[in-house]
Amino acid sequence: MNLRSLDLNLLPVLEAVYSERSLTRASETLHITQPAVSNALARLRTHFEDPLFVREGRGVKPTAMAEALMPAVRDALDRLRAGLEPRSAFEPSRSTRVFNISARDAGAFMIAPSLARRLQDIAPGVRIAWTQLNRGAISTELASGRLDLAIDVPGIRGTDLEREPLMTTPYVCVVSKDHPLSGRQMTFEAFLELRHVVVSSRREGRSYVEEVARSHGARITPVMRLPTYMPALEIVKYTDLALTAPALLAQSPGLVSHDLPGVFPALDSELYWRRENSEDAALTWLRALILDAVTELAG
Repeated sequence: MNLRSLDLNLLPVLEAVYSERSLTRASETLHITQPAVSNALARLRTHFEDPLFVREGRGVKPTAMAEALMPAVRDALDRLRAGLEPRSAFEPSRSTRVFNISARDAGAFMIAPSLARRLQDIAPGVRIAWTQLNRGAISTELASGRLDLAIDVPGIRGTDLEREPLMTTPYVCVVSKDHPLSGRQMTFEAFLELRHVVVSSRREGRSYVEEVARSHGARITPVMRLPTYMPALEIVKYTDLALTAPALLAQSPGLVSHDLPGVFPALDSELYWRRENSEDAALTWLRALILDAVTELAG
């Protein structure tokens, strides 16, 4: 794409027509006339040498070229809007900012629902894009601005990072309510004899439960390995497999949790952000919102 020959003011028109599937509704969204939208669209069609949109019923539908362009166009416009938003004057109720957060599966599962409820009430235009990055990439992604916040275990390195303790997550062993051990006290020896499903975001290397067993001089061989907890919890409900999981995730019908005092150490997590963003009013507001959500979980 030759950006020198493209009027970047046309990109919001492309985004609006794509979202609304109508030139009339796009003009209303942009607060410009429909002939102005048509003119902008004509210039875009000339630049990209593609119709971009074709008529469908009373509206329009995007061509393959428009579909291919939109991810990059939306990403560029989101970054521009975030960069131009005054950092000292953030109004949640009016903001349309997109925040990018990296979190492990369990962290997102516990925090995202509570955060979504809060945003619905006080900042309906704000959007959150959750992702799960490798720990080694978090510092670089925060530094680049592609990531706003990260929730992960302590120890993420980076001289330009700020961090704040977020929560401590206790772990339990979960089995089906129909499992032979569901109504009995579980010992560590009995735990080792179970058939295990483990959760790990890494393709290789020991999972949390394997590390725990190893720290006690024992070893387990998992029957199944999954990247997230939701399918693992469903598997446990209908099999004789056992899962080591955060206690909050294990509160589900059909499951029985067993504490093993002294066996599963609780895992701490921290909230990370780039130091130069410490004065960003929007990120300060979002960090406070996340801390409120975590306080609600603890209560």
